[in-house]
Amino acid sequence: MAGEAANYWDSAMDAETYLKQMTQRREQFDQRIAATVIGEAEEEAFFGRPLRILALTEDFCGDSAQFIPPVIRLSQELDSVEVRLLLRDAHRDLAAGYVRKDGYQAIPVLILLAENGNEIGYLVERPARVNEALAAETRRFARENSHLDGVNRTYDKMAPETRTAVRENAERFRDANQQEWTRWLFEDLAVIVAQSEVANAAVAG
Repeated sequence: MAGEAANYWDSAMDAETYLKQMTQRREQFDQRIAATVIGEAEEEAFFGRPLRILALTEDFCGDSAQFIPPVIRLSQELDSVEVRLLLRDAHRDLAAGYVRKDGYQAIPVLILLAENGNEIGYLVERPARVNEALAAETRRFARENSHLDGVNRTYDKMAPETRTAVRENAERFRDANQQEWTRWLFEDLAVIVAQSEVANAAVAG
């Protein structure tokens, strides 16, 4: 449950253990870990700030394949950052406390913990800016491919060949934007860390 994430830390998998048990998207994970660049902005935001990131995920999830690899890379590059992972479907009790604004329990969930285990914030599914970019691309694709059966319907009500075309376009769009969206992810996580430090300073003062 929300606020109790630290209780799951010791039983969660480290990145190496998680990768070994994957049955889907492993190659994509490895590629995206290797391609993630940790630059000056990330070093300034996270270096020397002890941070634990507890991720709820499943290996079939496209968003998890997009946003978990960068945080794994961050932990590989910065000793102050640790990442551990839990399978969402085996931890529905914890996941229930971290839902989207519409109430849907999406993944991944990135729960940020201070060194002492206190929760300082979390991010569900993806950065808000990514939602906006994906929505715009979905509208563009529908406009330019109006011949596809049901392209303006919800995904589950599209014709099978339309779903395939939409999915393939989305994957291409994700790949093309991986670098920028990784930067957005790190920026959003950095905001959570910074806000926590401001709050702690106010309490201490």
